[in-house]
Amino acid sequence: MKKFVKHIIGMLFGFVVVSQLVAFTSLLCLKNGSFYKPSFLENSVAETDFDYIVLGSSTGLTTINTNVLDSVLPGKGINLSIDDTALSSQYVMLQHFLALGKKTKICVLSASVSDYDRLHNKLSSNDYRFLPYVFTNYVSAYYNEFPEQHAQLLALSKWVPMFGIGYYNTELFYPAIISLLKPNKHNRFDNAGNYTYPVRAIRDMHIINRKQVPVRFRNKYLARIQKLCDANDIKLICYLPPLQKEQATFVKSDYHVINHTGLLNNTKYFYDDIHVNIYGRQLASEKLAVELLSFF
Repeated sequence: MKKFVKHIIGMLFGFVVVSQLVAFTSLLCLKNGSFYKPSFLENSVAETDFDYIVLGSSTGLTTINTNVLDSVLPGKGINLSIDDTALSSQYVMLQHFLALGKKTKICVLSASVSDYDRLHNKLSSNDYRFLPYVFTNYVSAYYNEFPEQHAQLLALSKWVPMFGIGYYNTELFYPAIISLLKPNKHNRFDNAGNYTYPVRAIRDMHIINRKQVPVRFRNKYLARIQKLCDANDIKLICYLPPLQKEQATFVKSDYHVINHTGLLNNTKYFYDDIHVNIYGRQLASEKLAVELLSFF
């Protein structure tokens, strides 16, 4: 019986050791690759000084084409937006950008209208993409801010990487293999960080009577982003991207705001209710570039 127990304990110990090694190696491969935006920024972006950066969720990722902005503005930028994220994610991305020793004059923040007003934040669906940097204080502290089980598993990965890799195995283990074999491969974004949803059947209808949605800019992470920008001499601009069924309204704001929610008045420019297609992206980017000129 003692032999059997020792054998079981030995097997469990071996399993834990192997799992830890696999998890740690996976994080190392992801960190050394460019599959997700955080490691892409470190490994594939040689520039350290930017005139502007774009932070945001899928709306920032698919609405703002930095190639168009660069053709109009007297400077160069990069799109660091990540789909399925929130203002909390953009805050940690800005921390990551600065921790890598990079600088920018302007930060264009493109979040969803509802996110600017969110009072209760939670870990975003794609925040696991920062896991290769869980050994840094800012990412570890970020995960620890949330009580959800998956957030705590990510936080504990600082000491036991197999927790995070095991929970997000599909999203992390297989991309780690891709990063090992093809370290320069990106996950749905180009060399400037931009992406557009594929073109599908276009509906050509004029848009009327959008729902008016008040925005009060109350999210605590927005205030944190502003504070971090102030500390690093960065001008923060809140961008409200085009929407198909809603239009944002606000009486007064302490933030610099560019409101494009009602910019595009035809459904042919939209992929869905909150995302533009490639044609809408072109028009929105051109208009945004012109408006950004006054900040340079």
